[in-house]
Amino acid sequence: MPEVVHSRRVAAPVEAVWSVLSDFAKLADWAPMIGHSSAMTETCDGVGATRRVAVNNSVLLERVVEWEPEAALAYELDGLSPIVASAVNRWELTADGVATLVSLTAVVEPGPNPPMRAVAAVAARKIGATNKSLLACLAAEVEKTGADG
Repeated sequence: MPEVVHSRRVAAPVEAVWSVLSDFAKLADWAPMIGHSSAMTETCDGVGATRRVAVNNSVLLERVVEWEPEAALAYELDGLSPIVASAVNRWELTADGVATLVSLTAVVEPGPNPPMRAVAAVAARKIGATNKSLLACLAAEVEKTGADG
């Protein structure tokens, strides 16, 4: 199962990082590579919350599967190639003094056939590249907000 992990130290407390991440439907507000994001469920705070995300020429539904305030947020990505059985992004936050260590892991489950494993590895690398950008955008947003506030 391909997995790609990116981590970064963000110069802001866990509470500030969580505040941005947990505003689940507002992804496009701080990640310029996201063309659009919107809530698909009545609430967007907790397991089951779903958002619609447009990135490049793709539209994905992202459904929260883990919600641990100020510690972890994970969501399934639906709308990828049918060759990918499933994909999950998981954010993990760890206090580091007045800063936060943020880790973003993409896990891609391939379909049952060997060629599907190769495609899943490619998908994991592509998701990982987007995730690296998301991590940088999150850091910029949180650090900017902290400097403005």
